[in-house]
Amino acid sequence: MTIRALPALLLGSLLFLASCSPSSETASSGKLKVVCTTGMITDAARRIGGEHVEVTGLCGPGVDPHLYLATRADQKRLKDAGLVLYHGIHLEGKMGDLLARISKSPREGQHIAAVAEAIDKEKLIRNELFGAYPDPHLWFDLQLWKTAAAAAGKALEKADPENAEIHASATRAYLAEIEETHSWALEKTAQLPPRKRKVVTSHDAYNYFARAYGFEVKGLQGISTETKPGLQNIRAAVKYIRENGISIIFAETSVPRDAVEKVAEEAGCKIYEHELYSDALGEPGSPADSFLGMFRFNLETIVDALGEKSGNSK
Repeated sequence: MTIRALPALLLGSLLFLASCSPSSETASSGKLKVVCTTGMITDAARRIGGEHVEVTGLCGPGVDPHLYLATRADQKRLKDAGLVLYHGIHLEGKMGDLLARISKSPREGQHIAAVAEAIDKEKLIRNELFGAYPDPHLWFDLQLWKTAAAAAGKALEKADPENAEIHASATRAYLAEIEETHSWALEKTAQLPPRKRKVVTSHDAYNYFARAYGFEVKGLQGISTETKPGLQNIRAAVKYIRENGISIIFAETSVPRDAVEKVAEEAGCKIYEHELYSDALGEPGSPADSFLGMFRFNLETIVDALGEKSGNSK
C-alpha cells in the first residue's frame, strides 16, 4: 500500500463508522432519546415509556421551571433528542424562546410536543393579575393533567412506532391511576369543612387545585416566580389572614421563604413544618419523587395542617 492511498482509506473508514454510529435520536442502546423540561412531564414519560425509552429531565427536584436557563449541555440534549416534551403556555419562561425555535424548526425525524397545549383553552384559568398568559399550573387539577399525560403518550407512540402499542397500554394504565388519585382527592378533601379550606402559599401555583377540589387559595406572588412579591402583596396577604382567622400558612420547596416568613411574622400565624411542592418534584426517595406522590403529599399536608392535626407547625 502506498502512502498516497492512506487518505482515501481513512476517509472510507470514517464514512463507514459514521454510517454505523447510532442516530442522534436514539441512545447507544437503540432506545428513543426523550428530553423533558419539568419533573412532572419527566415522570409521565418514564411511566409511559418505561424500559423502551431513555428519558432525561432538565428541571430536577426543587428547580423552578419559570426561572431555569438551559445550559449548553441542555441545548445539545434538546437538539439531539428524538422526542422533546415540554409544558408550554409559558411555564418555561426563560427557555421559552429556545423551545419555540426548536418547535418551529425541528431536526428531520425529530418530534416535539407541548403537552399542556392539548387542553381546551376554555378550561384554562385567566386573570387580569396574570397578565397576557393563562395560569400554567394545571397539573394540580388531575382531570386536566390526564389530558396532558395522554398527549405525552400520543407523542411517544408517534416518535417510537415500534413500541406504539406498548406505550398506548402504559398510557391507559397511567391515566387510570390519575383518575383513581382524583377520586381519592375528592374523598380526602371532604374530611375538611369548607370554612377551613383556606390556603396561603408562596406563589399562585394552586388556582387549578382550588377550583378542582373546593379550596380558596392566596399566593404571595403571581403565577411566575420571576419577581419577588411587593409590599402591596404582603399587606394584602396579612389582611386576608387576619380577616379569615388563618393560623397556618405554607412555604414551597421551589420558592425562597423570605416573603412567607415576613407575612407569618406580621400576621401572627405560623408556617407549617412541611413545605408544599409546586413547580418541581421532590428528591429521589422522598414521598414526592413522583408526580402522583407529590400530589398526594400536598393534599395530605394541607388537610392535616388545616384540620385537627394542625399542632405541628413552626
